[in-house]
Amino acid sequence: MQAQRRHFLRTLSAASVLLAMPSMVAAVNTPHLSLNSTSANLLAAWQLPSGGFQAGVLNVDPAQPNLFTVQQAVDLPTRPHGLMHLQGDDYLVIARRPGDWMMRLNIRTGDASRTWQDADRQLNGHSAVHGMHVYTTETDMLGGSGVLAMRDKTTLELLDVWPTHGHDPHEMLVLPNGGLGIAEPFLLVANGGIQTHADMGRTQLNLNQMDSSLVALKPATGKLLKQWVIDDTQLSLRHMALHTDGVVGIAMQAHHGSASRKNEAPVLALLSEQGLRTVPESAGMKGYAGDIVATPQGFVISCTNSNAALHVSVQGQRLAEFAASSACALAAKADRVWLGHLPAGLADTLELDNHWLLI
Repeated sequence: MQAQRRHFLRTLSAASVLLAMPSMVAAVNTPHLSLNSTSANLLAAWQLPSGGFQAGVLNVDPAQPNLFTVQQAVDLPTRPHGLMHLQGDDYLVIARRPGDWMMRLNIRTGDASRTWQDADRQLNGHSAVHGMHVYTTETDMLGGSGVLAMRDKTTLELLDVWPTHGHDPHEMLVLPNGGLGIAEPFLLVANGGIQTHADMGRTQLNLNQMDSSLVALKPATGKLLKQWVIDDTQLSLRHMALHTDGVVGIAMQAHHGSASRKNEAPVLALLSEQGLRTVPESAGMKGYAGDIVATPQGFVISCTNSNAALHVSVQGQRLAEFAASSACALAAKADRVWLGHLPAGLADTLELDNHWLLI
């Protein structure tokens, strides 16, 4: 592990970089949802106008209209993706696939330590913590198959590697005993189904033979407990959120051959004890959903290519749509939701990545 000490940027001056929120989503309240209407600190990742990448803390304060302010920041070697709370003030930032680094970040002290990935596997941008272990979704570089790595929570040392029974594993959730009718706690992993190769970066090799699925794996051994698939093999299951009633919402990305077919594809699926189903009312969003969070009524998904966020009930009804340029990162607490996106009318500003976390 390579340790490093970073000096975090504190509350910035008038020369600071700001993220403006268009008035249409700066403080939106509906009978079902409060969007960007209360102050919050969020751990986020972004790209600078210069092209470099950072992660750190952003503050949104509706008392100062249309402004996000960078409170703290640390430089990153390449584009980041997933963010996860480890314990206390420690968080984990993981490189976007094909990734080769993870960074432990203390948001109080600014201390950061980087762990480099083994050369025979790539990181796929997401992790989960269960007990004394951290789990990371990865791809075997030689064979292209998906694997799940179990690591020591304190040192991030690799302890074991198991198959995910698919390709391109992405986000995972830790579900409790009884979740989805499974009588023990388990890891729910979304296999995106897209095969890549070590020599070809992010090039997608098997779009006509995708094998996207959800798998439930035993945390101690990696044993496959259950697997779910959807009928449309051109849909990639990517990001997930757990609703309080036990339903899992899954944000999807369509890989059909034409723009019209992509637009006709749903971008949300729901998983319950009754099985996995797509949500027809989530179609018409250009076939792309980025992040997803749960609300008391259901789920909000960011539809980046449609410049919108969609609110869908846990039963699959479309509740509301909010306009937001390149809508991306989402965070939620009860009926309050924070949505990140590109600002309107500002040059030389930050470009948020797909995810952020309330801290």
